[in-house]
Amino acid sequence: MHKMHNVNLINSGEQVTNDLVRVIDDYFPPWLVDIVSKDTESMPVKYTNSPYADFNKARFFGTMLYLDDKFQDLPYYWFVDYFNRCVYNDICKELNINHCHRILLNGQLPGQNGCNHCDADSKDYLSIIYMAHGNSGDTVLVNEEGNDVERISFKEGRMVIFNSAEYHRGEAPTEGYRVSLGAVYPLKPIQELYSPFITPLT
Repeated sequence: MHKMHNVNLINSGEQVTNDLVRVIDDYFPPWLVDIVSKDTESMPVKYTNSPYADFNKARFFGTMLYLDDKFQDLPYYWFVDYFNRCVYNDICKELNINHCHRILLNGQLPGQNGCNHCDADSKDYLSIIYMAHGNSGDTVLVNEEGNDVERISFKEGRMVIFNSAEYHRGEAPTEGYRVSLGAVYPLKPIQELYSPFITPLT
């Protein structure tokens, strides 16, 4: 049985909702967590990751695994498919999510702190951070003034779920290599999200 507990940032409840920060432990069995840890530790990465592409604020390793339901830098990774199915059919089933905007692999060494950022400018998206490999490097949730609100310690297999408009950062590990997967899902049907940019056919 997996452990689910609230982070008292906004409110609490039994279901994952749009305005709730949630931490889930032990959802995946230990053998699967170990395999994903080994896989992601050795995945090829580029030294080009930075929130908002601002290398003056933060720079670390990463690769785009998945973008708009298509694999990107790797031809295929089984866990991405499995993870998305778990999100659609179980973890967030109450939200009727059926599309993945992106899954980004972030790799950090000691000293490579992330900067405060949000994953989307609107509340129409949900973020899930999967802690894939390592033993340190907190995920920190911050308010609009940049003050730390909640600190979630790193644990392999842990998921942190929150609205993509919430500001947060991933801190560098104290030792070794820290890998997280940052997934973003639209909370509305894709047609509704992009309809302002689509010219109707006449």
